[in-house]
Amino acid sequence: MFNVFIITLREGVEIAVVLAIILAYLKQLGQMKETGKVWLGAGAAALVSVLAAVGIFVILGTTEIEGFQAVLEGILKIVAVIMLTWMTIWMKRQGGNIGGTLKRQIQVALSHGSVWALASLAFISVLREGIETVLFIVGSAQETTALATVSGSVLGFSVAALLGYILYRGTHRLPLKSFFTAMSILLIVMAAGLLSGGIHEFQELNMIPVGIDQLWSTKYLLDQESALGSLLKAIFGYADSPNLVQVIAYWTYLIGAFYAYFKPTQKA
Repeated sequence: MFNVFIITLREGVEIAVVLAIILAYLKQLGQMKETGKVWLGAGAAALVSVLAAVGIFVILGTTEIEGFQAVLEGILKIVAVIMLTWMTIWMKRQGGNIGGTLKRQIQVALSHGSVWALASLAFISVLREGIETVLFIVGSAQETTALATVSGSVLGFSVAALLGYILYRGTHRLPLKSFFTAMSILLIVMAAGLLSGGIHEFQELNMIPVGIDQLWSTKYLLDQESALGSLLKAIFGYADSPNLVQVIAYWTYLIGAFYAYFKPTQKA
């Protein structure tokens, strides 16, 4: 549940920030009558994201082709890692430019006077985060129950909606930079575990070598099937007996992702 809560909170806050910027700028321009179009686009994106999640879960739960489920789960985990890493680093590089970019896009949409121009802006902005969230949840949900996945999602999005409302009202100044930095660090570590899990799916089908079958064992200290071990496995990809390829992939990704994230951006 915790891993789902973290991803939905982080992605939900990104969605809330985008919507808060759009709505606040429309209010500043005296165009509050256009907010319905924003909610139309955001609602459509949310619906598409939910349908995508349901479709993927149905396919995973009903397929009877031998090995197909493991392959699909492995692919989804690796794709989720790629998308999450790219979006995390992209958001860091954008920094304070997102607000300015959105405002320019709003001005263009209003100048066209079309319902679809403003709705499309909200739709694309929300859908990008929605699909990324779906992929990460689907990838990590294999280690948690359906109830925990739903509960974590509802809780994460609820807290994100509350923070978005506070941001829109402007009653409190939220430390968004610190929040996104902390969440990004946590998500990169979670993504490393997801990558390790995706590789393990392919290793079970003998599609990826293991190198050394058991590099070490901490089973006597913390069994990955225990309550705490299962929690750490779901969140960080903990394995009590990892193989060589898993360990190499985990640390190569972790070091590379942190380097890319904290690498200073070159200013023109």
